[in-house]
Amino acid sequence: MSRNIVLSRWVASALFLVLLGQPLHAAEDRVLRAMESFIAAFEDGDIEKMEAAFSGDAVTFPRAIMAQEHEQDIEVSKYRRVRGIDPQMRELIDSRKSSGRAPPYFDIEPVDLEIQVFGDAALATFHLVGDDTIGRRTFVLALIEDEWKIVHLHASNVTSTRR
Repeated sequence: MSRNIVLSRWVASALFLVLLGQPLHAAEDRVLRAMESFIAAFEDGDIEKMEAAFSGDAVTFPRAIMAQEHEQDIEVSKYRRVRGIDPQMRELIDSRKSSGRAPPYFDIEPVDLEIQVFGDAALATFHLVGDDTIGRRTFVLALIEDEWKIVHLHASNVTSTRR
């Protein structure tokens, strides 16, 4: 086989791999933008934008709170699967808005953000780190009518027992 044919095949293979990787990279970027938009809406307490980030049939497992964080009993029924946005998110935003503060109400800094794309589905995971807590967030997104929408959110927190 001539050197030109081998080189041509190598270039064609490399180009194919680059082109194959482009849509995946572009999809990851779009998922990242969707996540950034949702987080910005949460920080600003913009419930309408938050709801728009979810699909119509999205499912959420509300943020689990460790017993050490609260002096009162935990009402277990609040932690069952819900449709749409977690009611605790609404309560948290409402309490910040009623405090008289101006937006942004929160400073959310995702740590170790990882996005994985599987065709028309994506997984975004990250941590929220505090002094003695770590929040774990998992978002499942789906490409719906050319927009990445949240179809599932699972939130849990872990608190250190060392004080």
